[in-house]
Amino acid sequence: MRERVVVYFDYLCPYAWRGAEVAAMVGDRLGMSFAWRHFSVVQAAYAPAPGWQLWDAPLDDADPLGSRGLLPFLAGCAARRQGAEAADAFRLGLLRARHRDGRPLSRRTSLEVAEHVGLRLARFESDLEDPELRTCLAQEHHQAAARSVVGTPTFAFEGGDLAALRVREVPRDADEAVRLFRDFRGLLARYPYLESFDRPRPPRN
Repeated sequence: MRERVVVYFDYLCPYAWRGAEVAAMVGDRLGMSFAWRHFSVVQAAYAPAPGWQLWDAPLDDADPLGSRGLLPFLAGCAARRQGAEAADAFRLGLLRARHRDGRPLSRRTSLEVAEHVGLRLARFESDLEDPELRTCLAQEHHQAAARSVVGTPTFAFEGGDLAALRVREVPRDADEAVRLFRDFRGLLARYPYLESFDRPRPPRN
């Protein structure tokens, strides 16, 4: 039986894209299945006003960030209604479109990714308008906050270990990704008192 690992992520976060690439490479090799849940970094740390809530905010398709990340969250929830495999393909496709290819998180991008990965477009567009998707986002964000998630992607393992994994580059291949993820998991298991460590970036010329 596969170990279920919950991952809290935000489409706005480039680390979440790289984390998704790592997860795609290691899942079968390490016997893990990844359950992806939404966590808004904007809501957590960059709310524009007291009491503001992303899931109640209006959408502006001219915003290249999908109105502070709301649109891609809703699109991810809509894709999930077509099954886990469809949701996984859409999530990775949209993350790549934004962070690898530099595309805006617009409705057009979401529809093109949905079509590319084989989603039923009429169903996807209809579900995208369902207000229940906003409730789904709110619930998942609050669940993450209750677990003290503050950044993405945060991996929550069955044994209770929970930590963010932030890599600057996608591993070169699946072998390297497996080594990376095993080391990451091993650190959490061997040193339960290890809270975090950060590697400063060298200045750019």
